[in-house]
Amino acid sequence: MIIAMQAQEQVVVTYQFGQQISVNTGVPDQKEIGKASMEFIYDYRYLTDITDVTAESTDLMILQVSDKMSKFTSYRGMQIDSLMRASTSDQISANPSKYVGGETFSIYKNYPSGKFTTTDKISTDWFLYEEDIPVQEWILDNDSTKEILGYTCRRAECDFRGRKYIAWYSDEIPVADGPWKFNGLPGFIFEVSDSEGHYKFTLVGINSNAARDITMPDVQFNKTTRNKFYNTKRRYDTDPFGYMSAVSGINVIVSTPDGTPSQDMQPRKLPYDYIERDN
Repeated sequence: MIIAMQAQEQVVVTYQFGQQISVNTGVPDQKEIGKASMEFIYDYRYLTDITDVTAESTDLMILQVSDKMSKFTSYRGMQIDSLMRASTSDQISANPSKYVGGETFSIYKNYPSGKFTTTDKISTDWFLYEEDIPVQEWILDNDSTKEILGYTCRRAECDFRGRKYIAWYSDEIPVADGPWKFNGLPGFIFEVSDSEGHYKFTLVGINSNAARDITMPDVQFNKTTRNKFYNTKRRYDTDPFGYMSAVSGINVIVSTPDGTPSQDMQPRKLPYDYIERDN
């Protein structure tokens, strides 16, 4: 755990060697861009060290679907935001680890129309990029089936941005969507993972009568491209303390749990690959 200072305000930062840093500077205002009619909860798992299958991070993600668009984001992050809104600064300072966690990215499909929009946070900075709806050339295997949450699902494969994916989908749900950027199958995607086992999304819950707002952070975004975003993300992930000092103006003091100053502040080689390898 790191408590950093930025402009005399406390910034909650968590860091574990070999994993990404998590920075929480408060809850941004949100603007409503739609209303969900259905919601789907996914268990998201990915390796933080591709040489160690036990080095796994997890998050609960939510896919909110309306009649025109959808949003995929961290359900855990939404819960933490709600907790922060209901907590005082003293409560946050007393137990900062309670107020961090959850993936920072959100993916908006068909928003604006015909586009995917991705928002994400690097250190204290917000980023946004748009892209054309990506084409995924799925190969359907109608002979292979398995049951997930009581639904009969069929198998499909595709190569997408440097990875081979295996998906299980069902036409019993009248929504042609799925987790992350996955799309283009004749049904709803219940499970998808890459062939190497680095990334996996599994549906664990369905709310078919949702009425929650679909929102986007009402912040000053750094508008960029997908490639430029990954270049910035790689700079941050390989040298987070250097990035925070140079770009975010955060003075970082690192110590071990017993208060001993830590020397773990040097740039590092990432022990994992990003989900999109074509950057």
